[in-house]
Amino acid sequence: MNGKLEFFLYRSHQPGTYVDFHKHTCYELVYYVSGSGTMTLGGHTLRYGPGTMTMTRPNYMHDERHDEETEVVFFGFRYDDFPVALQNGLVADTDERTILSLILTMKEELLAQKAHYAARANLLLNEIVLLLGRRSEADGSADDHRPERLFYARRYLDENFTQPVELRTLAELSGYSEDHFRHLFKEQTGLPPGQYLLRKRLEAAKDQLLHTAQPVSAVGVDCGFSTTSQFIELFKRAFGVTPLQYRKTR
Repeated sequence: MNGKLEFFLYRSHQPGTYVDFHKHTCYELVYYVSGSGTMTLGGHTLRYGPGTMTMTRPNYMHDERHDEETEVVFFGFRYDDFPVALQNGLVADTDERTILSLILTMKEELLAQKAHYAARANLLLNEIVLLLGRRSEADGSADDHRPERLFYARRYLDENFTQPVELRTLAELSGYSEDHFRHLFKEQTGLPPGQYLLRKRLEAAKDQLLHTAQPVSAVGVDCGFSTTSQFIELFKRAFGVTPLQYRKTR
């Protein structure tokens, strides 16, 4: 388990208020302590109530409407999706509000900032992730959502993104057909495999441009692009500037 807290917030929303569509680069859990309303996530409308929470994976657009006065506690975190594969959706806490108790303890740690508070906050986060996995299993999760099935394919991409990667290879690692793998991969990461691979290459290229003196052509090759022209075109399409302009402006 390697969950790491990115932000932690809490607030009250008045009836009739609305949070417009937005997304995060990390996971987000929103716990509804009180109130009622809806969240739109992945094309589905989720109706929340007291003691429920919404889990949103990175890069998924979502909004929030408040029908009643709503008290929320929410936090973002990094996580590699193993051993629990977190899914977009609405999750109910236990009758004893076990997860809320852990979240409130996390809040106390962050406010008091005693010795090693950040480490304990991350321990609490990881415990929450494990309990979310148990809640999903209790709800009858499908075999498609077993964490290990996509974990190895995603890890393979993370470790080999500079090399040519075939969709067939990734599908075989997961035990799915290519079409089914593509669908599940996008469901879990928010991106199709090809776009996920491209993002990894572009982020690695940005890092090399900033921290090495290698020519642009060498950076492109090192990060998995077949030609310099392809690298420049895709980089400019993603970031609005050429690799050389990016290096100079930073």
